[in-house]
Amino acid sequence: MHSNDTGFYRRWIVANGQAEAAGLGTTFVAGRLIAPHLDQVTGVAAILGGALAAILLGTLLEGVLVGVLQERVLRQRLQGLRRGAWILATAAGAGLAWLLGMVPSTVMALVSTASPGPAPEEPGALVQYGLAMGLGLVAGPILGLAQWTVLRGVVPGAGRWLWANALAWAVGMPVIFMGMDVVPWGGPFVLVTLAVYLVCGVTGVIVGAIHGRVLLRLLPR
Repeated sequence: MHSNDTGFYRRWIVANGQAEAAGLGTTFVAGRLIAPHLDQVTGVAAILGGALAAILLGTLLEGVLVGVLQERVLRQRLQGLRRGAWILATAAGAGLAWLLGMVPSTVMALVSTASPGPAPEEPGALVQYGLAMGLGLVAGPILGLAQWTVLRGVVPGAGRWLWANALAWAVGMPVIFMGMDVVPWGGPFVLVTLAVYLVCGVTGVIVGAIHGRVLLRLLPR
């Protein structure tokens, strides 16, 4: 790998790690703080309110922060990139991904409210991780779709960015699920917060390392 490529690749990985730790991590922490207040509201309002809060937090925190830090690195190689375009695209992609990602759990919660009964048994860990991988395969290209509309105007073969995100998040989503399983949720809030930030930061590093390799092939030196 060329020395310039090595430097860019390292900065890209670090930027993704920092962005997911700050963006996704803060989204999860904020959700944990909001949850007790939503618990005071019952029925459909609580379910829809929780889903809306998650989508807004994911869009404003994860989407914007990832877009800002990624664009800062990307503009070092793409001087023709219109300032702010990548940030807006990333926020839009994150919002759409969070919207679609919240649909299954929201629908299940609404159905349970309409037809109360014993809570369904949770699937085993391996099944959950497999579902997380499938979610990443779908959510990755959705997250990268708006970014692709920016890339296609400045680099050839930009379509590869979509499957790069699919692969990256097919790995990243199970990492999040596995990490959240080991977070000490019953411990002190500070410890829980640090653990959540660590899990999200590690996920960002892994995701950035995977789709960063494809990005290197797309960008001119």
